Formats: sequence, C-alpha cells, structure tokens
Amino acid sequence: MRTNSGKGAVGVALLILVSLGASRARAIPPDPDNAALLYYQAFLSLAELDEGERTLIREVSGGEIDPNDRARECIQKCRGAIGFAKAAAQVPTCNWGVRFSQGFDALMPQLAHVRFLAFVLVADARTQAADGNYRGGLERCLLIDTLARQVGDDTLVSYLVSIAVRHLGHRCMIDVVGKASGDVSVLRWLKDELATRPAWNLTPVRPLKIEMEIALDVMQMGKLDAFARAVAESDEPMRAKILNAANEDVLARGRALYSQRITSMLPIIGSSMPYEQAHAQLEQLSGGFDPNDAASTVAGLMLPAISRVHTLGTRSEAYVNAARAGVEICLRKAGSGKLPTTLPAGLPKDPFSGQDFQYERTDGGFVLRCHGKDLDKDVMGGFKFAVK
Repeated sequence: MRTNSGKGAVGVALLILVSLGASRARAIPPDPDNAALLYYQAFLSLAELDEGERTLIREVSGGEIDPNDRARECIQKCRGAIGFAKAAAQVPTCNWGVRFSQGFDALMPQLAHVRFLAFVLVADARTQAADGNYRGGLERCLLIDTLARQVGDDTLVSYLVSIAVRHLGHRCMIDVVGKASGDVSVLRWLKDELATRPAWNLTPVRPLKIEMEIALDVMQMGKLDAFARAVAESDEPMRAKILNAANEDVLARGRALYSQRITSMLPIIGSSMPYEQAHAQLEQLSGGFDPNDAASTVAGLMLPAISRVHTLGTRSEAYVNAARAGVEICLRKAGSGKLPTTLPAGLPKDPFSGQDFQYERTDGGFVLRCHGKDLDKDVMGGFKFAVK
C-alpha cells in the first residue's frame, strides 16, 4: 500500500491544532452567573468624582440641566461601570448576598452605589438623546428598568430603592419619547420592547414577611438592645423609655399586636384592590395605637409606614403606564402628522384611579394626568411630553 506522507503530516497537524483550540476553549471559565457580582464590579469601576461632579451627574439625570462638556467627561470616566451594568443586565440571577442572620443590623452598602450608578446611566441616556441618538438613550432607560428589577425585594429598603430607580428611568423615558416623537422606527421598536418585557413582580409582600420574622425574633428580652436600636437608634430618650418599660408581658403583647397588624396588611398589598381603598385600609391598620399602653407603643414603633410604601409603588406604576401610553400617542402623531384630539382607546390606565389618563394637548406637546390623587401628597400627578 502506498501512502502520501506529506498529506498525512498535514492532517495530523490540523487535528492537533483543532484539539488544542478545543481544549483552550473548554479551559476558559464562564462569566459570572450572578448579576450582583458584575454590579459590584461596576461600583468599583465608577470614577472617583468629586462632590461637584457627582452633583452635576445627579442634575443632568434629573433633567435639571442639559448635558454639558464637563458632564460628558464624567460619563466617559464611568464607561467601565456602564459596561459592567450592561453585562449584568444579561444575567437572569441576581443575589446580593444580604446577611439576613444579622437582622436589622445587616448592612447593605450596595444600595447607595445602586442609586449613583442609576444616576450615571440616566445622565448617559439624556446625553445620548441630546445628541440625537434617541434609540441609544431609550436603550439606557430599558437598562435602568432591568437594574431596578435586579435590585430586588430582599428587604423593604431594597424594594424602595428598586422602585426609585424604576421611577428615575421612566421619567427619563418620557422626556426622550417626546424628543423622538418624529422617529417612527424608534417608537415602534420601543413599543415592541415594552410589550415584551416581563411583568413587574416586585411587591412589598416578600420583604414585609421577612421583616416580620426578624422583628418578632428581636422583640425579646434577650435582644432588647437590638430592638431599641432598630426602632429608636438616634432617639436616646425613646431608647431609654423602651428599655425601662419592657418586660416579658409587654413584649409578648407587643409581638401579638404587631403580628396581627402585619398579617392583616399582607393580603391588601398583595391584591389588585383599588388604590384609594387599599390606602384607607392600610392607614387604619397603621394607626390607633394607645400611647399609654407600653405594648401598643412597642408594636406601633416597629410597624413600617406601609401605606406610604404602597403609594410609592403606585406612583412608579403611573410613570410606567404614562410612558407606554405616550409612545402610542406619539406613534399616532407620526402617522397623521398631528396629535390626536382625544385619547386613543385601549391605552394603559392611571393606577391611582383605574381609569384612563386625562389627555390634554398643549402648545409644546401633550400632558397625561391622573384622575386619582396621590393620597400621601394630596395631588393628582401629571406627565408632560414635550413633543419635538
């Protein structure tokens, strides 16, 4: 049998190279499967800005001032952090590593960094929109929405930060949608993106259940110092009053009353009950504590302001629904050349009332107003779209 030694050598070499390449590929470890690890790296990558620069970023993100050269330089310094945030948004699991065993003493330093990272992302969104890159700005708004979801609801504080970040992103989205009102392709893309995003599933229910377990555990004579710190850390007279009045009977009755109130609140905040009705019931459950009864005082001090938490969640939902409704209205304008005279049917509703938003055309665009009041501020919210 005859063989071609040259061709055989080449074939063997190719097999070795392919094998080595496959081995190297398999040897490269995967990227993190926990988004929190990437966010922690984003925090470390944020530029060390001075107080004036941090204030500038916050002002740009809030729409108080237009992006200027100094703001652009600050955002450029944070490009590494933005890159980590984009990577984190692609990872479905996000576990921040909260030390629940520490109870109310658990530290969550990441939340302050989350807020400033959100300011940077929104400032970048507004800068891109100011430069005419509306899609780029809106992509940042969607990234902020993902960050808000990933902040999670491990505790009431983390839940509140999540809806604050969500609120920040959708307020920016409303402004960018107005600027992009003549760009049909961008508006249609955004409409599709919003329609296919997963439902918002963060509520105060989970963190309130966790907090109840921690509170019931700490309302014990053996943990009285920790309890006093939790409810009156900076109020020395109140701490002293608690420590002097507490005994086994007082704490037992306080635990029972606190547990009863929280247990009654949970089905309300987890339901689809109309906002005004839910707010009234939560307000009633939050009050009525007897100042002359030590057990009642103990329960009242531990109880969080759940009606306020519920309102903040509803307000955040109002911004989301207004943004989605505004996209549809701007699409109608792009199609006909003018804003509709009345509100189109089938748009997302005002969550404060459950009704359609009030729609009003203005010289500079249009306004969507809530029918129902924000009962904590005693105002009816409005969302202004400055149409370009």
